[in-house]
Amino acid sequence: MRITYLIAICYFTFMSGSLDAQDVWLSISNSGSEKIRIAVIPFVPRVENPTADDIGIGEKIVEVITSDLTFSPFFTVLDTQYFPQQIHSETDINPFQWMSIGVQAIIIGSFKVSGANLKVDARLYSVSSSKRMYRRKLTEKPRQIRRIAHAISDDVVKALTGEEGIAQTQIAFISNRTGHKELYTCDYDGFYVNRFTYNNSISFTPDWSPDGFSISFTSFSNSNANLYIYDSMKKQQSVISDFNGLNVSASWSPDGRKVAFVSTKDGNSEIYVMDVRTKSIQRLTFNRAIDTSPSWSPNGRNIAFCSDRSGSPQIYIMDDEGANVRRLTFEGNFNDQPSWSPRGDIIAYASRAQGQFNIAIIDVAGEHLTYLTSIGQNEHPDWAPDGYHIVFCSNRLGRYQLYEMLWDGTRLRRITNSIANNESPAWSPKFKWNFE
Repeated sequence: MRITYLIAICYFTFMSGSLDAQDVWLSISNSGSEKIRIAVIPFVPRVENPTADDIGIGEKIVEVITSDLTFSPFFTVLDTQYFPQQIHSETDINPFQWMSIGVQAIIIGSFKVSGANLKVDARLYSVSSSKRMYRRKLTEKPRQIRRIAHAISDDVVKALTGEEGIAQTQIAFISNRTGHKELYTCDYDGFYVNRFTYNNSISFTPDWSPDGFSISFTSFSNSNANLYIYDSMKKQQSVISDFNGLNVSASWSPDGRKVAFVSTKDGNSEIYVMDVRTKSIQRLTFNRAIDTSPSWSPNGRNIAFCSDRSGSPQIYIMDDEGANVRRLTFEGNFNDQPSWSPRGDIIAYASRAQGQFNIAIIDVAGEHLTYLTSIGQNEHPDWAPDGYHIVFCSNRLGRYQLYEMLWDGTRLRRITNSIANNESPAWSPKFKWNFE
């Protein structure tokens, strides 16, 4: 169900540009291209007589790193059963044995629990050059073991591909696990769930600010659909738009200075842009149709949105002043929730055909339409900051849960698993945890 569009319909029932070549960034790499073959060696405890707990720590680090790299589009992680030798330190590595099975890089490390801290020493070894490519020492509380491993994964991605990893990013989402729809976050793989709001009401459509410190969302906590910002540093929420009627579907501009949102303040569902600092607003759409679900292009010069001005909800693109409107989608009788890829060349959205919503992608010229899902109802796609991954929600197993996949629909995984509905995911900007 298209939540913002249908809320607008209910409200009204109750109340009776062209893009130039510079706008297209680098296209996503072919998913069939050769991947880097890598091995993750068990991390060794730096103690004379390791306990079962020590062994478990090493196994957990390797498990998380392996999962991170497997979910990346760049790597093939070698199964431990195919390791040609046992390794305890870099001096044990026989590069010829690893080269014979096509391994190009090896992750190796050690750790020690010292007092209340876990100290990890991670290294990346190049098989072809027989040299260390990377080393990092990380210190944190043992309960942060997963985030230590995520940081190592991101370092490896950067060292071997030049791309920024996403293992330290987070997902904001809405869950009714308490009986009310509240705002939550979790790490990108579904762990470390954190509740943000206690409004005992209905919240929906979260979106991260570009600096990652604030999340916008809509809540009915004051009997009106008001737009709020949750400040994660101050741990408090504040209202930024409380016009009578709907204030929904906020989308932050790439520079963090503006928020595009939907309001019925003038009697119709229209798209506005607000200056976050001054709270001044500008109306962008002037149409009798329902206009909703704005999404900024990564260069900040265009906005994709949903409108039923053609008779059914479809995806359109306009410039950031509301001019040069053009229709993007023509297949599917209900297309909504556009999400513009950080790379600028593709828009993901939810598309209904024959009664089923699926996640689709289309390029900004309106070509190369591809459906990525085929089971259940699939909604609310949002891109990871790397432009390679998409998060969405689906009821394919009954209740709505959050799923992630690569841009071509492969490497699908579920990241929430509860008896509640988990919906409206929003992927955070790139983030790095601080370690000593």
